[in-house]
Amino acid sequence: MMPEESVTNPKRIRIQSGVLLLVCITLVSAFLIFWIQSRQVEPSVSKTGKLNAVPAVADVPLQSAVVAETADLEPGPISAASSADLVLTQTTSQKPLLPDLNTVMEGELESTSWQNPFYKLFWKSQGWKFTDEGMESASDRVSVATFNRPYQKISVSFRVQVEKEFPDFDLQLLTRNPEHPDQILVSSVIHFQNDGVSISETVADTSQELKQVKLDLTRTKSEAVPVRLVGTGNRFVVSIGRRRVLTCAQPALQSGKECFLCFVTNRECINLTSLRIEGE
Repeated sequence: MMPEESVTNPKRIRIQSGVLLLVCITLVSAFLIFWIQSRQVEPSVSKTGKLNAVPAVADVPLQSAVVAETADLEPGPISAASSADLVLTQTTSQKPLLPDLNTVMEGELESTSWQNPFYKLFWKSQGWKFTDEGMESASDRVSVATFNRPYQKISVSFRVQVEKEFPDFDLQLLTRNPEHPDQILVSSVIHFQNDGVSISETVADTSQELKQVKLDLTRTKSEAVPVRLVGTGNRFVVSIGRRRVLTCAQPALQSGKECFLCFVTNRECINLTSLRIEGE
């Protein structure tokens, strides 16, 4: 029996040694895997603002952390809304005004010829102040004034006060859209400034310059400079200081259609006197 035990004991020892080695390898492998995973988690946690690696225990939501980190890089929703409101206000406030249909149909302004009609009820206006002597625009806002009587052919003359440089302002002729009475079908814009005069046509918020002339309208002393516009239905004639400075074809969309006279200024105090409107 002794020889058999001497043979089997070494086998048992080898089996036990193999099992022990396998256990050691398993433990070492598990430790290495744990160590490697720990090294991979640590950087990602530190980059996210030292958040807890276990979501169930985290006190700060991840979305809040992302918003806090990007607050200095992207504008917040309040700033974006304010910018949009500002652009919208500037765009709409600079549009000319059309007289109300009821005001025109009542026919209170049946006469075709008017001398110094500086009475507020004669105008659809904002920003303009009317007196017995003239009309004056505001210096802190866009000012618009549209005469309530329409004309197919018009002649308008007035004096504008010039201290040294000729002021910037628009004289416009507005044609109502028959399908949408509250909208403008086409407008002719005569733009005055110190270095020249230009005429443009605006249709559906798209403007096209028709003609421009360069001038030097600087004055050596304060004076009321006479200005005149004649619109025949087919052609414009503009005069400044009793001198013709520009002639231009009137937009075809206005031919044979009624137009409303409109003055527009952009945050500039302008004084108009000696206004005369006539036509048919």
